[in-house]
Amino acid sequence: MTKKIRTVVFILFISFYFPVSGQLVREKFDKMTLSENFDSSTSMWTMVANLDNLFIVQDGEYILNRKTQVSPFAVVAGFNNESAVFRLVSSLKLEKTATEDGSAGLLFMAQDDGKGGFIFEINKSKQYRVKQITGGSYKYVSGEPKNNGWVKSNALSELNLYNLVDIRIADKNYDVYVNNTFLMSFTEPAYKTGKLGIIIGPGSKARVDFFYVFSSSRVSIPDPGVTAGADKTSGGEAAVQSPDIIQLAESIILLKTQINKANEDNEVLRHTIDAYKMDSKDAEANLRTYEKNIKVLQDELKKQNLRMDSLVKVNAELMKYKELVAGNENSDLIITLSKTVKSEKEANEELRRINKELSDSLAVMKNEARQAGQKQANKTPGSNSQATKSVQDTTSRKGFVLPNDGN
Repeated sequence: MTKKIRTVVFILFISFYFPVSGQLVREKFDKMTLSENFDSSTSMWTMVANLDNLFIVQDGEYILNRKTQVSPFAVVAGFNNESAVFRLVSSLKLEKTATEDGSAGLLFMAQDDGKGGFIFEINKSKQYRVKQITGGSYKYVSGEPKNNGWVKSNALSELNLYNLVDIRIADKNYDVYVNNTFLMSFTEPAYKTGKLGIIIGPGSKARVDFFYVFSSSRVSIPDPGVTAGADKTSGGEAAVQSPDIIQLAESIILLKTQINKANEDNEVLRHTIDAYKMDSKDAEANLRTYEKNIKVLQDELKKQNLRMDSLVKVNAELMKYKELVAGNENSDLIITLSKTVKSEKEANEELRRINKELSDSLAVMKNEARQAGQKQANKTPGSNSQATKSVQDTTSRKGFVLPNDGN
């Protein structure tokens, strides 16, 4: 699915209102006020490359790499959102994280002093949370303080897969959706308006595919300002909702769901193939071990056979002496020779027993090696589908370091 097709798909989808049980926001958002597809670098977003951060626009995505593992960071969009009734829709994924508190998310209703606003974020464990910036710390809106506000949800995609985040705000009520699934609602009268942006956690890397803002034609607001270079769309006409367009939107939602499922299945299949490759490497290592042990046993067996041959020769020589003294009155010599022969026979029997044990062990090792080799040859990968204390950055108006959780 190309970048332009994805843009059309999501513009059509988010132009309509779909009622969900438990939601508080019942506004119809029928005007687009910001459309950012990251097709080119603009002054709307912070571009930086230093020891702490690497933020760039590349191949239709905004890539954020927070290299420092000390604190999260907020990138504030150069977009003046003057409305208290709006809808923020973005597609983002947490690609990887080097810390347990790594995350990525969205900033909304952020106040100018950097001491107020809300953050929605996701982590690598398919968990989400909503927290409010209060001075130099946080107040968790979702979950429990003992879990730092994190809530598990099957609606979230796996690590390195995109999530469609939809946040709707009207009459001081807030609804949060992910991947077309309603997650939670809350009410907060503290803020009238606020800035928007993107959050990147400590030691985390994330990508943002697009960033859209919609408003309602029912609410009259000034034309939103954009710093420069943004793909801004605005207008006073409400979207025309014909039955055909609604049906098309429903078809697009279904198609997007199927695409997300296919991406998840492909990820599972990739992990399955990797597991098969690892098993194959283990089998090869086992086979080499078996072959080494077999060689050791073969060498030991060869030594035992040489000892056996030597004993047979000794026994033959002793038999000659026995024949020479046959009938002789020197019985002591005969007795001594008899005892020697008996002792040699017993030693011979013990060597035969050891020889047999070594031969049996060799046979078992050869059989195990043969089975390991056969198992490796029969393994073929299958098509298993299961397989931010807060200090505003005085050097930039587009970002600030966020406080850590627990501060």
